[in-house]
Amino acid sequence: MHPSTPAVAKRPPPVREECRLEVAALLEGKTHISGIGWRLATEEAVGPIRSATRRRGRTLVSSELEAIRRGLAEAAGAGCRTLSVRVSDRRVVALIRGEHPPNFRRAEVVAARLKPQLERFPSVRWEWDFVPDPELAHAVGEALDAGLHAVAEREEHRVLVMERILERAKEVRLERSPTGWVANGRYRVQLDPMRCECPAWTARWTRAPIAARRAQRLPCKHLVALAQLEGITVPADLAQMARRAPP
Repeated sequence: MHPSTPAVAKRPPPVREECRLEVAALLEGKTHISGIGWRLATEEAVGPIRSATRRRGRTLVSSELEAIRRGLAEAAGAGCRTLSVRVSDRRVVALIRGEHPPNFRRAEVVAARLKPQLERFPSVRWEWDFVPDPELAHAVGEALDAGLHAVAEREEHRVLVMERILERAKEVRLERSPTGWVANGRYRVQLDPMRCECPAWTARWTRAPIAARRAQRLPCKHLVALAQLEGITVPADLAQMARRAPP
């Protein structure tokens, strides 16, 4: 019988006096899909961008509150003491301070649940009405797109999701490269056959059976933008091209 091994005490995280938390969110109101994101910067370094898709965002304010909740958990784990939190909507701060803006009953409940987390920090300073860092905004947009493509599997949402993809395609910047087209300086994209390197087109459908892809696949916003540039604008034609795309 082996002697018992003494338990090793878990080391507390190093104390970091100054930390900054940036959060952002996007919401598609009819499907209640939202993309949220946050990034923590400590005294030593700027941390990685985190993002997630939410299926029941309800309001943009409640989605941003959820991003704050997740960011606060990361800040506590990093040993932050003085925390500066940057948000885009001042109503979020009002809710957390208990100032109760009208028409946000659900968000009031969510904000109240943040109180124990906030009390873990000796000092929390709020900043609002700031424009999110471009990389954070991009991650949030990708999370929203992934959620929209997921909900498109339900037939009643497909037309609505296609409309939203068409709307988001207006934000896409296309540039020529030696090998074809590049969308937003990140993803190689082509029409014949349809291919794009973005997560909404690749990761979402990699493991899906071919039959599911044929029936449900919709083009991503980058493919829609390129198709429109080539004169293909009818949503039904775009969806048909996506269904014919190779695995």
